[in-house]
Amino acid sequence: MNIAGSGSLPGGDYNEPIHISGSGKITGSVSCTELHIAGSGKVEGDLACGSELKISGSGKIAGSVHANGIAVAGSGSIGGQAVADGEVRIAGSLHSGPVRCTTLKISGTLHAQGDVSAEEAIIRGSIHAAGLINAEKVEITLGGDSDADSIGGSTITVSPREGNKGFFARLFTGGGYGTLTVANSIEGDIITLENTNAASVTGRIVKIGPNCRIGQVYYTEGIEISPESNVDRYDMING
Repeated sequence: MNIAGSGSLPGGDYNEPIHISGSGKITGSVSCTELHIAGSGKVEGDLACGSELKISGSGKIAGSVHANGIAVAGSGSIGGQAVADGEVRIAGSLHSGPVRCTTLKISGTLHAQGDVSAEEAIIRGSIHAAGLINAEKVEITLGGDSDADSIGGSTITVSPREGNKGFFARLFTGGGYGTLTVANSIEGDIITLENTNAASVTGRIVKIGPNCRIGQVYYTEGIEISPESNVDRYDMING
């Protein structure tokens, strides 16, 4: 099913792919094997995809999305929750409600109005989460400022992008590398942080690298704090 110019399609169950390469909309909730928006597309309801939602143009889903995978290379908006049984890949920009998937890969920007949950979250751009970022592995390489309410996981690593560490990078970016700001807590097993502001950090092994401001750190086994960071208080607790 194709919308190549300007047109609309009624909502319903379609056991086939839907492609929007012009300016089109689906007037209601829809179920299909795949939705690909290469132009400007809108779904005026919920979307269920057996395969993948792909946005390489500008796409807006008014309701929630449940798909096997979600890939955004353009500009996407999901009014409700975004659920993928497999991978969510964001190379462009996505605004959504809560996000739940197996693997999250971001090289662009995610704005999530809620929790972000995955088994593995690999972030090479920026993330703005109104809730908790929760994954077994959280790896954030800052490509700009990011923020979250809290972060939880087994292994949590936050660092500036490699090219942002030198003198000339600081000079031409106004002195900044990008900072992760966490309003409440970061909790995990092994935690390594740079360029991070957080109220509290709790882990088994905690390494606070340069350019961090942390209110309090609790650790059960080991701690390392860079002289280039500020930690108000740190305490060893029983594991």
